[in-house]
Parts: sequence; structure tokens; C-alpha cells
Amino acid sequence: MARILIRSGKDPFTPVSAETTLTQDVFNSNSGNLLFQHAVWKSLAIDGTELVSNSTLSERRAPAADDAKRVSEEFDHFVVPLANAFRPDFVRHLDHLSELIEGLTIPVTVVGIGAQAPHGSGVEALADIAKPVRRFVSAVLDRSASIGVRGQFTRNYLRGLGFGDADIDVIGCPSLFQWGPDFRVEKKVDTIADDAPLGLNLTPEVPGIGAFALAQAARHPNLVYVGQDQHDLRLLLWGTPFPHVDDPAVPVHLQHPLYQEDRMRLFLDTWPWYSYLGQRDFVYGSRFHGNVAALLGGTPAMLLAHDTRTQELAEHHRMPFIEVPRFDADLRADELHAATDLRGFNEEMPLGHARYTAFLERNGLDHRWAPGAVSTTFDQQLAGASWPRPVHTLLADDGSEVASRLRWLRGGMVLDITRHPDRYEPPFEHPAYTGAGSRHARIQGQVDDRARAQQAQIDRLRSRIEGLEGRTFRARIGYWLRRLRLRRD
Repeated sequence: MARILIRSGKDPFTPVSAETTLTQDVFNSNSGNLLFQHAVWKSLAIDGTELVSNSTLSERRAPAADDAKRVSEEFDHFVVPLANAFRPDFVRHLDHLSELIEGLTIPVTVVGIGAQAPHGSGVEALADIAKPVRRFVSAVLDRSASIGVRGQFTRNYLRGLGFGDADIDVIGCPSLFQWGPDFRVEKKVDTIADDAPLGLNLTPEVPGIGAFALAQAARHPNLVYVGQDQHDLRLLLWGTPFPHVDDPAVPVHLQHPLYQEDRMRLFLDTWPWYSYLGQRDFVYGSRFHGNVAALLGGTPAMLLAHDTRTQELAEHHRMPFIEVPRFDADLRADELHAATDLRGFNEEMPLGHARYTAFLERNGLDHRWAPGAVSTTFDQQLAGASWPRPVHTLLADDGSEVASRLRWLRGGMVLDITRHPDRYEPPFEHPAYTGAGSRHARIQGQVDDRARAQQAQIDRLRSRIEGLEGRTFRARIGYWLRRLRLRRD
């Protein structure tokens, strides 16, 4: 049986509570990461292949000396779904991955990686990270036929670093290919009424987006904002405002109308996310994967592109989008819906899917759309999965959100998370901790080691005290013997 280690926060079937997701950062700061990770997982999940999640631990810290050897011995392939990894604030993680990959003796395939620069900038904006990017791509290409990138912007960037066309396959984002080559999306309604069920997604840091959010919330009473990143989750769970967004019009604090009216959600798993947005008439906003989730649910979506990362993907997949570097215009949902033309997206789907599967085959990866491939195990696991409900605000009417937080607090505080009953256990802990067995066993072993060290210190102190007491006793005996001798004399 082939065994593949896959970069993912978790597998598609394991339920993880909202509190634990936040505490352990299971979705790597953004739930949108799960879309492309789980899409790649589904592509490769055929009977006869075992997939194991690395829980993204490989990039969180530098690998230990024997980690590459361990991965090479236990797995046949390392598959690395990535998103906008060519950006300055991801360099440390990229270096950790490079260090690991350079030690591997098995094939390594990178799927869907992209470069990110500010809106209106070219590849020159990424000059400062050229060295770590070149190191990473070189290490990957030494162990693969090609690297799969998001779009032409990333392809041009890698060309500028000296890599040839034969090394680079433009495949887009794998999240859009999971329903197969015949997937299509059509409009559900002719026009958008004010009371239509709508979905909104936002990037809180974009200039002017607060006024836009307030206008949409006021105009559409059945609009729901679906957040994605760790700050959204922290706000929903604990009422903690974003630490870096000061605009009171942005839905990043308790007092915002969307929070007060419980019109905010966050999904911890991908399939419930698709299902929920599939019940909306229209979805729009600045989040690429927020709009992809709507499309995968069968709902038309319009991307409001504000940087090269999102625009590159939209252009590649021919997704409906408009450029919005600043949200200072009166954007109306009905007008955005009227401008949403899905013909290009539907026409591109079979072509893009063919490029994607050709890339997998070129890199020696069997997939579910290959002739004769069977995926009954994955489908059965998916059918039997039970996911947590979407996260609401603390002001949900039935009190279940507050009760959930209190249960978690009762189970164990953040400082006690290593023994929390809802803790997420990585199936392949990497980089490795010293010792054997499960993480709990290792932690207990560390506790035992500390206890033994403390006991040894206590024994040494006791021996020293006894020694001091002995010397004191002998000194006193000597004193009285001298006194006795003096009296006899």
C-alpha cells in the first residue's frame, strides 16, 4: 500500500472543537486553508493509498536531525498543498520546509503554491525573499518533475528567479477541482431582493471595508458574514476584538451590528461550509476561498479582488471578479449579482481539471479520476463523519454558544491544554518529540523525568542535611567529652 504524508491541518474526517481549533491553530490561522488541503486529500484518496496528515507541524519549527530520515522511511511521497507561501511573512516557515525537504529521499510534490504582492505591484515587490524562495523551489524540483503554481503571476515570478517553463505547471487552486471536470454553477434567482439570503466574506485589513460591511448589513437583513481567520474565531468564541483593526465599522468587535444580531458564522470543516453557503442565493466579498466555498456549494459568487494573490487565481479559473483595491464606492449586491457571469468559469472547469490531473500524473500521483481508480474508503469515511456545528456569536438565542465555552473551560484551561480531553492528536507528529508513544505519553514521560530529577535533588538535600546533622551531633559529643576531661583534671 502506498503511504503519503500530506501537508494539512488535519484530515477531512476528524472533528475538532472550536476552542481546540483556536488553541492549537489547527487550520493555520485561516479556515480557508482547509479547502485546498482537503481537496488535494480527496483527489489522492483512492483505495490502496494511505494518507496521513502532518498537521502542518513540519513548518512550525525547524526539523530535528533525524526527521527527514524518519519521513523517508515511513512514507513513499510527501505532498505539500500550499497557498500564498511566497510572501515575506511566510519565509521562516518556508525555510523550515526547505530544510526538511533537502534531507528527504522520497518524491516531494508541491500543489497550488502562489506569490503575493500588494495590489498594483509586480514581482519586483518580492525581491527581498528571492533567496529563500529559490532554495525551496530548487529542493522541491530535485525531488519532483515540476512544481504546481496558482497562476501566471507566480509563474513569471519563478521565471525571474531562473526556473524554466518545463519546471512550472500552472494549475490554479486545487480546491475548485474536487467535484470533477463536469462541475458547473448557475444563477439561482434572476435578481437579488433586499431580503434575499446572502453570504458576505471580508478581509478586515482592506481600506474602507468597514463602511462597505455596515452598508451591506443594513441593506440586507438576511445577510450573514462568514469569517475565516483566527481573529474571527477568537471574536466569536470569547468576544475578543481584533488587535490590529481600529475601524469601528469593521465587524471585528462585540458591538458591531452583525455580532449583536448573531449574523456571523465560522466553519471548522469544509463540507458543512459548502452546504451552508449552498442555501444562500448569492455570496460576495474579498476572500478567495470564501467565494470558492460558495461555488462548491452551487451558489454564484463574486470576488472583490484587492491583491495579486486573489486576482491571479480568479483570472486563471475565470471566476467572476472585479478589482477593488479600496472599498470607497457604493457596491450593491444586486448590481454585483447582475454582473456575475459564470459562463467563463463553467467553460474553464474541464480544461483546468485536465491540467490538474495531468500535473498529478506527471509527478507520479494516482488520483480518483484515473481509469479504474476506486475511492470507496474515502466516500464511506466522509459519509460517516460528524462535524461540529458552525460557530456563532456569544449572543446566539439558545445559549448553546456560551454553554460550549463553559464546557471547554471546565475541561481544562489553555495552560492545561496538553491534558485537555478534547485535544487534537496529530496522527504523525513531526518534527518529532523525544521519546516514544503518543504525545500524552511523551508529556507524561517528561513529567515523570522532572519528578525523578526533583526527587534526586530532594535526596541530595536530605543527605546533606543528615550530614550536617551528623557533624553537629559529633561536635556536641566532642564538646561534652572535652568538658568531662577538664573536670577530671
